[in-house]
Formats: sequence, structure tokens, C-alpha cells
Amino acid sequence: MIQPIPITRLTLRQFARAKTLLVLAGIALIPAIFAIIGRIAGNTSTREIRTFVGNDMYRDLFSATLLPIMVLVVATAALGDEIEDHTLQYLTLKPISRLRIVLEKFVGVLVTTIPLCWLGMMIATAIISWGQLDDVRDLIWPMTASIIGGAVAFGSVFMLLSLFIQRALLVGLFYTFVWESALSRFLPGIRAISLRHYTQSIFTRLADDRLLTLTHQAALNTAIITIAVICVLSLALATWRIRTMNQE
Repeated sequence: MIQPIPITRLTLRQFARAKTLLVLAGIALIPAIFAIIGRIAGNTSTREIRTFVGNDMYRDLFSATLLPIMVLVVATAALGDEIEDHTLQYLTLKPISRLRIVLEKFVGVLVTTIPLCWLGMMIATAIISWGQLDDVRDLIWPMTASIIGGAVAFGSVFMLLSLFIQRALLVGLFYTFVWESALSRFLPGIRAISLRHYTQSIFTRLADDRLLTLTHQAALNTAIITIAVICVLSLALATWRIRTMNQE
């Protein structure tokens, strides 16, 4: 009998052996450093705290740069390392469908990144709002939903990328910093195909606060449906790629 989610468990052990979790934890704690700086700078009013948490820390720093990078590191390694180590062929020889391989790898990516991303933002939020947590408590759910949406979108796309490009990590970094962080901010047409934009739209729509704004934000339903479609298409293409690629 095949154990439940064996590939997911192997993937989690793979990340632990490669010290990937330590790298992700270090990235996730970067907002805490900015939170300490903000606390020292005297951001203590309700308006300042909410703006700092929602706009400065989450929207401009975490969701725009840190979240994609954290997901990139894990998603490109999930299948990319199997290809590089020539172990993917052994997975395909097992009595497990190609779709299940992709789905279990994807679950491993989400299980690894979402908790660390969430914990990093919660630590930073607690630091900047120390003693005034009630002022930002309502932002926890919008950040959580946005993190999940971002992990799903970026994770599926970067996993697919690793099956087509050998240096997927470098290409992903270029995509994150140039396409997502730079071009999509200044070229309105690119926003429609920017994963960052839909991730941030989920946050601002759920937060529903005039202090937390996003230019040309997408409707909540549009953002969720777009991310879902991107995820399904990416995972389907990844399954097709594993079926057709040369395993030699």
C-alpha cells in the first residue's frame, strides 16, 4: 500500500537537508528588522502603525519582494533539484501518476513557505504594534489570505519554470526584481499579468482601509479567479512537461 503524500514528505526532508528552511527563516525575519527601526523612529499612533504595517512592510516590502523570493527558492528546488540530481526518473518509475507527483511537490512548496511567511509578518507586526495590537488585529486575515494567494500563484509558476529552464532561480530573480517590482509599478499594461498585483489586491480589498491603497487594484473575485486559473494552468503544464521530457 502506498503511504499518503510520500513525495510531499520526501520534499520536506529535501528542503531540511539543504538548509532551505534556514534561508527562508532569515528572509522572513527581514520585516522584523524594519519593524524595530520603525519602532525606534516613533511610529506609535494608530494611523502611523497601520500605514507602516500595511503599506510599508507588507505591500511594498514583503509581498512585492520577499514573498516571491521565498517561494522562488523553494519552488525551483522542488522539481529542479530532482532534475539536476537525476532522481526525477526514479519518481516517474513509481506507481504514481505524473499529476500526483506535481501536486505533492506543490503541496510541499506551500507547506514550507506559507507558515514561514505568515510567521515572519506576524513577528514584525507584533514588534511595531507592541502594546497596540488591537489597532492592527483586523489586518491579520487580509495578510494571511494574500500570503496564501501569493504562495499559490508564484509557487505554481516557478515550479513550471524549473522544468523548462536550467537556471530557473536566476531567471526567477530577474522576473521578481525587473518584471514584478519595477516594470509592473510603472507600466499599467503589465499590471494585468502581474502576480504581485493580484496578491496585493487581495490584501487591500480585504483590509478595506483608505490608508492602505493600491493603484488600479483588481476586484477581489478577479484576483482570486486569476490566481486560481494561473495555478491550474501551471500545474497542468508541469504535468505535461514531466510526461514528455527526456528522463535520460
